[in-house]
Amino acid sequence: MLAGPLSKVLTVLRSFTIDLFSKKDFLIIAFFTLLGAGGVFAATLITITTPDSQGAAYTAATACDENVTVTALTASDAATGQLYVATIALSDVDQTPSTGCGYANAEVALKINGQMTYASWTIIPSATNDTFSFTGATFSINNKYANTLLTPFQADGLTNVAVKMSGGYKVGDIGPGGGRVFYASTTGFNCGPSYTTTGSPYSGKCYYLEAAPTTGASAWTDARYAWSGNTNTLVSNASAPETATATAIGWGYRNTLAMVLQDATASKAGTISRAYRGPNNLSDWYLPSKDELNQMCKWARGVAWTSDATVCSGGTINTGPGAAGFVENYYWTSSDNSALTAQAQDYLTGSNGAVGSKGNTFYVRPVRAF
Repeated sequence: MLAGPLSKVLTVLRSFTIDLFSKKDFLIIAFFTLLGAGGVFAATLITITTPDSQGAAYTAATACDENVTVTALTASDAATGQLYVATIALSDVDQTPSTGCGYANAEVALKINGQMTYASWTIIPSATNDTFSFTGATFSINNKYANTLLTPFQADGLTNVAVKMSGGYKVGDIGPGGGRVFYASTTGFNCGPSYTTTGSPYSGKCYYLEAAPTTGASAWTDARYAWSGNTNTLVSNASAPETATATAIGWGYRNTLAMVLQDATASKAGTISRAYRGPNNLSDWYLPSKDELNQMCKWARGVAWTSDATVCSGGTINTGPGAAGFVENYYWTSSDNSALTAQAQDYLTGSNGAVGSKGNTFYVRPVRAF
């Protein structure tokens, strides 16, 4: 424990810092100081729920992770013998989306020699924990660096640090395309080999699905469309994407590309989905695969998710968080079934084993993955 005059100094710093950061709603506040002639770097922590702790690095809780370690990394200048801070590192960050900090926004505020410095960055989603840094390295190296650079400074010039992690997505939130998030995966899912960085920014995996919104700007209206302009041929193109038979989560985009490559007739289930741009003018909306539509059906009917394999059953239409505009009738998937039929799902009973003639008109709701 710190004692004597130094303890009194920290008490004063606490009062100033709490006032300084309360309006920004930072969750973690730490104070740094040099102890003794040897220049040992120490920190003391204040949070709402955790007692003060001390050490060169400290562990603290955030809204999305109960165990994040924040460290001020120092180096000694050979000429002056002074300790310099070159990096503020947030390590052991839980990067899982929905349940952790994946897609959340990390913010750091420093008071250096009486001046405030701020930085922020997005926590990339992953199934593993990692370290994110506010440092002098060029932040464009990868997205584990803050959006501003930190100029090294003498350690005794840093009087306080605050860290906040907030945001991210959960089911019912508005997604980056302006739709409602209806599915969240903690481990991620493959988005299909032809996905671009727009739809799959992190190592080929996506973590969420969002549905086209039926209210607000660029609202979508569920209506009936034939599956394709070609109603008597199995999707089988000479060039990629060749087929549209995939049913798994993450494959609806590729299926839809294959449908449109075979036949680009306007105002069909595949082409109308690909033509949709949404409130944020994104071009990667598509007709969901069989398994993707099943997840959307569970959300639309307010059925609690227990596993991806659970079939939509029960509930009441348009009762999921943010769900709106659905009709108790058949909806098309992008999963081809035969030369004459494609797979569909009945939003009245929840059955996802239905097939329909490609010339039939069923309802359509575009989705996108991210």
